[in-house]
Amino acid sequence: MANSPSPSQPSTDSAPPQRHVRLRRAVIRTDGRRLHRTAEFTDGSTGTVEMQWPDVQRVAAFRRDVLTDPVLCVAISDPANIVVLDESMEGWKHLIDSLAQHLSQSPSFTEWRGRIGQGSPESHWTILFSASQ
Repeated sequence: MANSPSPSQPSTDSAPPQRHVRLRRAVIRTDGRRLHRTAEFTDGSTGTVEMQWPDVQRVAAFRRDVLTDPVLCVAISDPANIVVLDESMEGWKHLIDSLAQHLSQSPSFTEWRGRIGQGSPESHWTILFSASQ
């Protein structure tokens, strides 16, 4: 005998369908004054984040395991934003070079990447730069 839902439980039959919006493409651009990220989503919308280098408060590096492959990421914050960027985004290499050029990182992203192991289960969350240092 199957249990029927009690009258006090809300029905899920009338729930609106959920939208599944994913990132289609992200582009990172940097220059001597700023970092700019443009994201295009599968629903046609776009989002942008722009940070001036002197306003950056913190940069953290970490590894995110996506399915079976690790993805290297950085989270960068200023007083108004936190943006997570990863190695699959267009402009990643230039971003890493710009971080080294505009912020005094310790360790550098390259040093951090060399220390993490592919098989380690840890994300290796590491602060590379903090304005309060």
